[in-house]
Amino acid sequence: MIASKFGIGQQVRHSLLGYLGVVVDIDPEYSLDEPAEDELADNDALRTSPWYHVVMEDDDGQAVHTYLAEAQLSWESQDEHPEQPSMDELAASIRQQLQAPRLRN
Repeated sequence: MIASKFGIGQQVRHSLLGYLGVVVDIDPEYSLDEPAEDELADNDALRTSPWYHVVMEDDDGQAVHTYLAEAQLSWESQDEHPEQPSMDELAASIRQQLQAPRLRN
């Protein structure tokens, strides 16, 4: 079993670009089609580490789904981001859904 550094509903930052995002899913290793040779996923060590489905905002405030290696992400220490309240709301909503009891049929 591969341990992931970040969890679903956690806010993270892109290490190089500084964009704020929210983890919405985790893959234990790269799971998309074969990457091109010039892509980060072409690195075998990175391919076998966790990859994250992250929702971020573009410059126009529109939600963008990204697929990032663990090495591309860093912890986000702040819980509130007045400049991007939609990311705070998304993170809180996901965490609430994960904690809510589920009814069985």
